[in-house]
Amino acid sequence: MAASATEVTTHLSTFRGLLKEWSDAQPPMKGFASPLGQGHAEKNIVVAFRTRPPLDGEAETKFHALEDQQDEDEKEEHDTQPCLGITPMSAEPGLFVAHVPGKKWNGYTLTHKEYRADLAFGPDIDTEEVYQRCVVANNILPLVLSGGVGCILAYGQTSSGKTFTMEGIEACISRDLFNAARSVGQRLAPDVGDDDLFEFRITFLELLGKHATDLVDQDKGEVAIHEDTVGNVRPRLTYTPVHTSEELQTLIMSALSHRRVVATDRNATSSRSHAVLTIHVKNKTLPYAEEGQLVLVDLAGSERYEDSKGHDKQRMKESRENNESLMNLKECVRAKAKMAAEDGFVHIPWRSNKLTMLLKPLFDIESRQPSSAVIIAHVSPHIQDSVHSTNTLSYAAPFLTIPPKPRGPAPYDAKDPRTWDTARTREWLRREFGKHVKKRMVVEKKVKAKHARLAGKAADTREVQVDDLGLDLEKVCPDGYTAKNLGALYTTQFVERCIAARTSGKLEHVKQMSVEVIGQLFYLVMTAKTRSRNAVMKSRKPLAVETYGDAPSVALAEEDPDLNTDSQEA
Repeated sequence: MAASATEVTTHLSTFRGLLKEWSDAQPPMKGFASPLGQGHAEKNIVVAFRTRPPLDGEAETKFHALEDQQDEDEKEEHDTQPCLGITPMSAEPGLFVAHVPGKKWNGYTLTHKEYRADLAFGPDIDTEEVYQRCVVANNILPLVLSGGVGCILAYGQTSSGKTFTMEGIEACISRDLFNAARSVGQRLAPDVGDDDLFEFRITFLELLGKHATDLVDQDKGEVAIHEDTVGNVRPRLTYTPVHTSEELQTLIMSALSHRRVVATDRNATSSRSHAVLTIHVKNKTLPYAEEGQLVLVDLAGSERYEDSKGHDKQRMKESRENNESLMNLKECVRAKAKMAAEDGFVHIPWRSNKLTMLLKPLFDIESRQPSSAVIIAHVSPHIQDSVHSTNTLSYAAPFLTIPPKPRGPAPYDAKDPRTWDTARTREWLRREFGKHVKKRMVVEKKVKAKHARLAGKAADTREVQVDDLGLDLEKVCPDGYTAKNLGALYTTQFVERCIAARTSGKLEHVKQMSVEVIGQLFYLVMTAKTRSRNAVMKSRKPLAVETYGDAPSVALAEEDPDLNTDSQEA
């Protein structure tokens, strides 16, 4: 049986002794396996744990003992020093051990539970290193600048340090985003100025239960969250353009000042809502490419009954709605992780809650945009919060994805690019690029024929023949490369590859063709996946349902055939 926070504080010296016995028998903590800035770029979902250091005087003000249960010696020797409830055992792969106080008939106990993640940050790790290992190492910014969707979520108990982490990461992103854009721009369009390549727009939304407000424009009132006629979820928020790191950071700090906070028993400035910051990135030189999105979500603090029993009716309602949305988010992330690890149909219930609807680009299985998510679970350092810490770690640990088992090559299917070899991929590229070159040549021929008629000359009536694609397809698709590899590229990466393989023609023509060709390849891959899912669904056996007897009408008809005949005649 778990001991309450009050009981733990009352008998803190006992648990401190049990913890010391366990700690003395443990090996030293393992550090990070990869250098700073390198990590899990191949994973769609990265899970990290973080715990903060205890604050000065925090244990004394937040935890109180039962004076009538203390012995006289305990009353005199009772100290207010914090007792740690979380021990980081390994930084990479991450391993946290939660020390859960309990009690039995023969006294108090301390159970040590292990929880694993991709990364684990102890109290001595600063936010800059968290940013480097979670955001930089997973190529989140290049993904967003290439038209993908990146998402960073901070989850945990109220007062565990979520907002502190997110504000630090937002400051680091503000500092590095525009430099990363310049680096991409120099490779993609060296002749275009930095200000003419990318367009950055910011939205900041606060979600309290089912009600959303715009943190940038407070005069708007409640903002509706729903799907439009084509299935997109686009709340009518204020899109604010930013051009420098200073503008972005100033806007973020201004919006955060409007976020709703309330004093609770555990946190004097507890955030009662989810804060969703979205950075929209548009590549102006590729007008047909998808818009990249970087979504940073500071989730409302989760609360257990012991933390919220002092709330009024409104605070209790907020806690209930926050916990419901967090559970829905958990189901969506776990379903996405399962989909990445296996073939077949996996339902992601992102429509079940307003929070997950806002994250549709991340969860929609029909989306053609590549995506990556980082989940940072925060836990309190105090042993009095160990029960809640185990809930937080149990919530986040299942997000870990299992690498798919190796499979043999799939049989060739002309409609499924995932089954094409290098030769078939090059042949498809030759046809697709040839279509676009021929289309442009036909247009140019019509213009020349019009000019010839105006000049009284005979027009060229020969059929258009494509002799030169203007690209070296062996560079676009080198030996060993297949359509599956090309389909894993971002749109801008494929465009860069085609620009490097250009042998003739205008640069703008190559860019436009490249965007349309990779878009067609994405469409074929998604269509093939949809067919595979439908085939799996159709192959499932129908559920056998046992019934207790026949329906009344059937039973009556069997007993009296005339009744069935009369009903048919009627």
